[in-house]
Parts: sequence; structure tokens; C-alpha cells
Amino acid sequence: MPNFFNYSFENPWFFTNYSFLFILGLFLLLYAFLLDKSVLKKAYVILFSLFFYYKSSGPYLIFFIIMIIADYNFAHWIEKVINKRIRKLLLTLSILCSLSFLIYFKYAGFFIQTINDLFESSFYLSDLFLPIGISFYTFQSISYIIDVYDRKIPSSKNFTDYAFYMTFFPHLVAGPIVRARDFIPQINNPLVVDRNLLYESLFRIMTGFGKKLLLADFLAKYVDMLYSSPSSYSGAENLLGMYAYSCQIYFDFSGYSDIAIGIALLMGYRLKENFENPYRSVSITQFWRKWHISLSTWLRDYIYIPLGGNRKGVLNTYLFLMITMTIGGFWHGANWKFVLWGVLHGLALAVHKWFAGKSEKSTKGSNSLVRSIYVLITFHFVSLLWIFFRASHSSVAWDSIEQIFTNQHWADYYGFYLGRTTLVYLLLGSLIIIFSPRRVKELVRAAFIKIPVWSLPILLIIFFQIIQQFRNTEIQPFIYFQF
Repeated sequence: MPNFFNYSFENPWFFTNYSFLFILGLFLLLYAFLLDKSVLKKAYVILFSLFFYYKSSGPYLIFFIIMIIADYNFAHWIEKVINKRIRKLLLTLSILCSLSFLIYFKYAGFFIQTINDLFESSFYLSDLFLPIGISFYTFQSISYIIDVYDRKIPSSKNFTDYAFYMTFFPHLVAGPIVRARDFIPQINNPLVVDRNLLYESLFRIMTGFGKKLLLADFLAKYVDMLYSSPSSYSGAENLLGMYAYSCQIYFDFSGYSDIAIGIALLMGYRLKENFENPYRSVSITQFWRKWHISLSTWLRDYIYIPLGGNRKGVLNTYLFLMITMTIGGFWHGANWKFVLWGVLHGLALAVHKWFAGKSEKSTKGSNSLVRSIYVLITFHFVSLLWIFFRASHSSVAWDSIEQIFTNQHWADYYGFYLGRTTLVYLLLGSLIIIFSPRRVKELVRAAFIKIPVWSLPILLIIFFQIIQQFRNTEIQPFIYFQF
């Protein structure tokens, strides 16, 4: 029992922990008895969600609670005040309050190190623990405050409802970033979990587990080895490592989103989709409409459009795209490699927008061969930039890119196949899944939903037995936990 209340910074509690799955089963059992008791149900979910966060971040839970209380009150004050200047002041104070925790824990060390590098000073700040999920719930809190300020939504009149929205554990630590306008109305009007919804939720959860434990974690072993010293490996190995990481990060993060959406459905709440076949995009613009949708739409609605969007001239539009994606890169991590990653994506979006009148229309009416070429170009551009995302430092990323472009020998691919046959087939299978049309995935989902009820427990037992047999012996934390 004492271990049950322990927390670990090194080994956070997440969906693929067997201890979490056991506790989740007990949680859902009691939750089912509270469905008709709205107040008790909400209090129960909030307490469990806070416990879930505590298991990963321990005492840092207090900062999360402070943010919830502060923004709940700020929203009320902003809604009541008529004076525009005071309203704007309250909005600014609220955003600064929310950002202060994020800036301190995530970026203080980065800023101090940058100052030291620029001015040869010796300021020191001990390594800080980054509270898990702080980037996600900070953006979620800011979107709520801004929407109340813009009078797009009323402030929540019930603190319990707002706390439920902010703490809801399926999306708490790694998204999707949930908007208040989408979620709060569901709190008191949850979906009825019938047979179809139950099957849909279980399908999403199983899909997420498969993506994470059977694909992402196995690919991670080779990716980790390669990026420890990419210059020690051939161009072929670096190129295949690039493909492997592109698959890994997609399966890892979309797998988490699938599990989060599935658990939420089991409880009667629907979270918005976070991925929509992003690697089948015909342009970088379309990619960002399909990848990490909750973040890309957040950046669009709360940074790009308020800056001016496409309303202030062509040059400003490109500048706003660059600023937005640079902020998006910096959101991912306090490191210049993320800034560079964001800048390059912003540049690519600006370039594509320049040619949008030609390329966007031509891809819609083009034949499948032309569209496939566009897809391959977009996929390889995105994958190349993922190298900066994965490498420990920009110099390591450049080493890998240099190997890819200057150290290619066809014989190395055959040698790789002979030496790492299992990895080759796993990578090929991953790419087939990634590039499969949506209708294929829908057919699989439809087939699952038709399974007789009596056979569902058997299927679940077989599935998790396969997971147990083939998963990596050491479960890797979800990649986006570090953000």
C-alpha cells in the first residue's frame, strides 16, 4: 500500500504501465456506479485525475492546482468587467501567470545558458524537473481565458466543471489539447456508452497499445542506437534511421492519442482527433492540418490569426507563419534545435503559400501518380526535419544529414537487410500501415465492431498476450511526455 502513493520522476505513471491498467479497471468499475450521481462522479474523476498527475510529478501538482484556481477566477473577472483596458490587463495577468510556471521550469535553464554563451558569464541554475504535461495544460488554460475574453464562450460558473475540464486525466499529460468550448458542454451531458461506443473505445485503446508497444518501442531501439553517434554509421543506416524515427514518433504520439480518446469514450466523453493520416499529405500545409491537430489549430487560432493572419499583406503573412512555427518549435523544447526545426517548417509553409495558387489546385485535380510524388516529397521533407527533433544536439543532426547525402553505397542496404532483417520487415510494415488509405483503416474498424460480444473478452486476452510476448522488455515513456 505505501508504494501505491509513491511518485517517480524517473518512471512516470502512464497508460502502458500495467499498474495503471489495473487501477484504471477499478476506477471504471466504481465510475459505472456513479453515472447517475453527477456531483459525486465529477468529484471522483477530478480526484483520480489529480492522483494520476501526482504519480508522475509529485509535489509539482500544487502548481497545477494554483493555475486552475487562478484562471477560474481570472475568467470570472474578465467576463464581469466592462472597461476594455481593465479586461485586457486581467487577460495579460492571467496569461503571464500561466506562462510563468512554464517559462521557469522549461526555459529558465535555456535562457541562462544562452546568456552565459553570449556574454561569457557564469550564472548557474540547478537542473529543474519539468512537470509532465505542463506545456499541454498551459496552452489549454490560455485558450480558455482568451475565448472568455473574446466572448466566444462564457466563463464556467461551476468550479467543479472547470476543474474537471482541466484535470481530465486521459488528455492531461500529453494531449490532445482540449478546448473548453468543445469539452465543457459534454461534462453534464456525457454520451451513453452503448455497444457501438464500447467497441469503438476498445478498438482505439487496442490500436494505441499496438502502435506504441509493438511498433514504436521496437523501432526506438535502433533509433536510439543510431542517434547516439550517427557519424559512426553509414549513409544507408542513417537514412533508414530517419525513416524509423518518422514511424516511431507517429506511432508513439498517435498511439497515445488513440488510448486517450478510447479511455475518454469509455467514460462517455469524446475528444477530437489529433491525427488524420498526416504522412499522406500532398503539401507541408496539409501536413500541419493533419499532424498534432490540436496543437496546429491552437497555434493558428491564438498566435497566427491574432498576429494578423493573411489580412495584412503577403509579406506579413509569411512573417506571421515564420513567427508561429518558431513558437511552435520552441514549445517543443528549450533547445536551439527545436527553434531551427520550427523556423524551417515556417519557411516551408511560407514557400508553399507562395505557390499555393498553383500547387494546391493542381494536386486536387491531378492523377494518382502526381499526387504520390507530392506525398513522397512532403514525407521526405518532414522526415529530414525530424532528425533535428530526435538528435540530442543540432551538430548531431547535421552529422546524420551529412552521412545521408555523402556516404551512400548500395551494398550497405543489402548488408543492412542481412544484419537486421527483422527491423527491415518491421519498418516496411510500419510504412505500409502509415500510407494505407483511410478506407482500409475504416474497414478494419468496421470488422472489429461486428465481432460478437461473447468473443470480445477472448480477443482482448489474445491481444494483450501478444503484447506481453512481443513488447520491448523495458517500456519506453511516450515521446511527448518530455514536452
